[in-house]
Amino acid sequence: MRHFLQYWRTYNFVTELGTPLNFAASAQFKKLNQGDILWIVALREHRLVLLGRLVVGKVVSRRQAITQLGDGVYDAPLVALAKSGTEEDIIEADIQELAFQLRFESTRDRLDPERTMGQQLQRLRELTLETSKVLQLALDSQYAKTPNHFPRRVLFARVGWMKWYAGPQAGDEKPIGGGKNNKNNIGHELFNFKNFGEHLYGFVRSMDRRINLERIDPTNKGDSLSDVLVVFVAKQQIIGWYRGATVHETEVQFPSDVSKEIKKRLKQAKTKHFRLERHSFECSIENAVLLPMHERTHEIPGGVKGGFGQYNVCYPYESSGKRKSGTWINEAVSYVLSYDRENLLKNPNANNESEEAATMSQEQAAGFQSDPAIRRAVEKFAMSKARSTLVARGYKNVLDTSKSKPYDYTCDRERKNFFVEVKGTQTPGRTLILTRGEVKHITSHADQSILVLVHSVKVSANGTAQVSGGTTEVRESWTLRPADLSPVQYSWTVS
Repeated sequence: MRHFLQYWRTYNFVTELGTPLNFAASAQFKKLNQGDILWIVALREHRLVLLGRLVVGKVVSRRQAITQLGDGVYDAPLVALAKSGTEEDIIEADIQELAFQLRFESTRDRLDPERTMGQQLQRLRELTLETSKVLQLALDSQYAKTPNHFPRRVLFARVGWMKWYAGPQAGDEKPIGGGKNNKNNIGHELFNFKNFGEHLYGFVRSMDRRINLERIDPTNKGDSLSDVLVVFVAKQQIIGWYRGATVHETEVQFPSDVSKEIKKRLKQAKTKHFRLERHSFECSIENAVLLPMHERTHEIPGGVKGGFGQYNVCYPYESSGKRKSGTWINEAVSYVLSYDRENLLKNPNANNESEEAATMSQEQAAGFQSDPAIRRAVEKFAMSKARSTLVARGYKNVLDTSKSKPYDYTCDRERKNFFVEVKGTQTPGRTLILTRGEVKHITSHADQSILVLVHSVKVSANGTAQVSGGTTEVRESWTLRPADLSPVQYSWTVS
């Protein structure tokens, strides 16, 4: 068994952090044997980070790897597949201070501090055994710091569509859709995000009312499984999730006080056709997220090969124990891990704080045509113009984070990282709508925040919105002064 250091030049933390490290690709893998270990590193904000280790199961051609893993395999002639059962998720351990302590099995046994680090790491280099032990300690230390942050176990659960999932209430009486069970009954997901003493009890109608735990974790031998990321999907969109959940193989009874509370809520709402059943998941409310309606945009493929499928439960492993190859699973997990926007469980007013709705109202009040389709077209147009502008100004590594962060891009220039907020509007752009999360982030990162404003955008709607024109303005080191902020609405806590 030998140890090698491999450098990932094109590592993208937005899409890859937290996903399974189940393969690596390179033209240099001819020297690898089964059982060898690859230590994967990358540069993040000009610092060397360790992403994980991969125990080589076998080395195959890219074509062979695609048949097993899907078309997300990097474009390189050889692919090292992880030994089955040894896969770990990508994590970031900062090893910049260890960089020049690395030792290699060659006459040039260390990195040259006078040369660019990335250039020196391009070649696959064999590490000494002592260095591999140091890297293992760094990896273990990072996992110990974030034991629940990188889920090894994932499950997708299809449920009916609701706004709150907190029991029947006016305008949100029962789940809509969600499978055969909801046609004649009211689905028990009605209470999936109802707070019962700081705990949540989740339901999904699985086939034979049983969840195959070995298809979540092939090493499992018990009748329940802890530390699972349960992702709830409705209308083929992610609507929320439980982190660090306990999943039961067969449905279990609710605690007696929870059953009483459910019956009480149903009686108050005069709900019929609801039969008190059991639950499959348990989670602390602190580890759960319910997305506001306007944030439910991450699509999950349905009736296609490799997609969610027709059953209400989707596992990351096949019945054979082989990890599924669908890239959508990794993308969904990355989305969940990186999500840092509003959560209805912590801010019940978030459904009323849609930036899109507020901006549409602003544009309509100014006499412009504006609806959701036009707003999305304007936003897409502004994002494209902003990227081009940033690149022209010398910013590098421009990454789109708009789906999961309170800013639209990250980028860097002269070894400094920046956060970019993009605003597109048909108006002259004299006033802009900012969400609470955006204000909070900009205020705490003023010297790193950049505003790219694309205003006076022209829109012609002939069947589909056609967007053109616009003036682009850039404000670097964007500071928000309290005097320049006008509240649009308030949330008042009754005392």
